[in-house]
Amino acid sequence: MDQQKLDRAIGRRLKTLRTQAGMTLNELAGRSGVSRAMIGRVERAQSSATAALLNKLCAALDVTLSDVVALAEKPPERLVRLADQPLWRDPDSGYRRRHASPPDAASGIEIIVVDLPAGARVSYSPWGRNAFTQQLLMLEGAIAVHIDAKAVRLREGDCLDFDVMRAVIFENETRQDARYVIITRRGASYGKM
Repeated sequence: MDQQKLDRAIGRRLKTLRTQAGMTLNELAGRSGVSRAMIGRVERAQSSATAALLNKLCAALDVTLSDVVALAEKPPERLVRLADQPLWRDPDSGYRRRHASPPDAASGIEIIVVDLPAGARVSYSPWGRNAFTQQLLMLEGAIAVHIDAKAVRLREGDCLDFDVMRAVIFENETRQDARYVIITRRGASYGKM
């Protein structure tokens, strides 16, 4: 799917989720800290949403980024081919996110493959409600994960378990691209790192 089609699909999905939640643009803006005008531009695909912006909107809508990017509106599948896995690119950082697991998998597990370019940094605000835990498995390269004031440096093969109740920053401090997998189980309780 090309970027314009994906932007339109993300915009439609966000608008659908907002209306299903019974929220006006003003209510979502107040809840997310994103301006009404910016939400409107994203819903109309007049602007590509960044990872940070989508994170704020998803937190306010009580959905995961995968719910928006995967655009899952069909029955659960057991298999999703590589060519059919939604790929999204953050226009600010160049961060690429591929939703590898089948949409609405019966296991409740989501698997996301991330490519973080050399020197890139992606920040996420704390998740206010319906928190979940994640595990990050480094496949290639190295990154630093900043959780509040604590930095954890990860290299190939390292695995980190963390929650989204605190601010999280993923940073590639190196000169080579990094690739990692994020694994999330929906409904899993969170704990302290």
